[in-house]
Amino acid sequence: MEPPSPEGLTPDQGVGVVPVDGGEPPAAAPPTTQDLLAQAMSSVQLPVPRVRTAPTNKTYVRMRTSLWVEGVNAVKTAPIGAPQLQATATPGSVDWDLGEKKLHCDDLGTKSGKTCHYVYQRSSAGQQGNSYKITATVQWRITWKCLLPGCNPPGGDLPQQPTTSVPTPLTVSEIQTNTGQ
Repeated sequence: MEPPSPEGLTPDQGVGVVPVDGGEPPAAAPPTTQDLLAQAMSSVQLPVPRVRTAPTNKTYVRMRTSLWVEGVNAVKTAPIGAPQLQATATPGSVDWDLGEKKLHCDDLGTKSGKTCHYVYQRSSAGQQGNSYKITATVQWRITWKCLLPGCNPPGGDLPQQPTTSVPTPLTVSEIQTNTGQ
């Protein structure tokens, strides 16, 4: 059994509803700065770093091996939204997994190895494929700013975003010496 209808109301009317003349619905609220930031971050395509070593592909126990990454240039988004918000990602530090040890370098490294290098203590013999599978994870610093007035706040920093290289084989061999004794 249905409850009785409130007096004077037709079935398409409800209690507490005030009928109004038709018309266009109000315009949607403009996106907030946070909405624009989310849109900017979803449009950022951070490049995958490429591992480089010197010597290339093969090194030796107790020999300094230079480490660096390539292919990780700064990235800017296209301006987004009415206040034209833009995000910029800049590569920062690199976390290395070298097979026998993990290493943190404050920059991308160079072929000279002045800022990022490692000296292996063990050969890679016995590892799968007789090589260490090394990876580099770049930590991206992300900042944003408004190019026109209208954002609150007008800019700032976002949490760092990592990208990791594909595993790269590095063979570490031992050099045998004969002292003649």
